[in-house]
Amino acid sequence: MCAESPKATTCRPWYPSARRPAFGIALSETILDFGEPLFSQLDAALPLDAVQSIFKIVIMVWNPHVMSMPRWGQPRFLTDLNERMHDPQIPPEMVDAMRTLSQRRLERFANDGRAVGEWSLVTEAGEWRLRCDARVPNDH
Repeated sequence: MCAESPKATTCRPWYPSARRPAFGIALSETILDFGEPLFSQLDAALPLDAVQSIFKIVIMVWNPHVMSMPRWGQPRFLTDLNERMHDPQIPPEMVDAMRTLSQRRLERFANDGRAVGEWSLVTEAGEWRLRCDARVPNDH
């Protein structure tokens, strides 16, 4: 099982024949760290659905980078993300957020090959908690 984090996150891990996350840190905690540039701007009074929208952006950037890694061999998802960042219909603030996260991924998380599977954001005791499934390729 994933350990509870001091940031109040939990995770339902998905690792073949493993009980601990491969990187020693629960993916839910890694996603919180990765998305910190966006999460740090959140107003504590935001409703859950608004916070979930921010998590969708964070995961929308995380997963294509993971899938483009050689162990996954699916670079088309990163190509799609890059095309989205050049779409004139996407608000500039969203493009900036996606670029910031993409750069952060390359600088700090480039070797993390765990994809976010199913995830949810729930409130417990007045705080939100990220629950997520970490996915790795079958051969790892």
